[in-house]
Amino acid sequence: MVFVGLKIGFLWSDYDVVEVSIHASNGAFCGTTKAYVSHGALAETASILEGFPRQISDARELVLGTLDPKFAGGGISMKFSCRDSAGHATVEMRIVSDASGQPWWNAPAQSVHMFANVEAAAIDDFVVELRRFETVQGALASLRFT
Repeated sequence: MVFVGLKIGFLWSDYDVVEVSIHASNGAFCGTTKAYVSHGALAETASILEGFPRQISDARELVLGTLDPKFAGGGISMKFSCRDSAGHATVEMRIVSDASGQPWWNAPAQSVHMFANVEAAAIDDFVVELRRFETVQGALASLRFT
């Protein structure tokens, strides 16, 4: 069975950056990339998402890595919002690959644009995992979609 959600995994780090793998699937579409983030980026992501949603007009946007194919690494942009007056949450994602990581020469970057429903409790769990995320082999933070 395919995991329906978002997974961020540790790949390696040095003094300047952390490389993470990013995989998201809403059950119909999926995308995978690798991204370079600062050492504090995942904790900052947790701070941005903490307590979402506070009200039905609440919206949170963030980017991990880069969506510009001229730079090394890929990335993901995420916009969390409420889709109805009951406060049901959704996330809009755009995942972009690194053009230089393609196995064929001069291939353009690839991307996927998708939407997924997500429960507030799942976001709370994701925030906890992001705060605990360590730059060690096997580290993983996941957000389950509904």
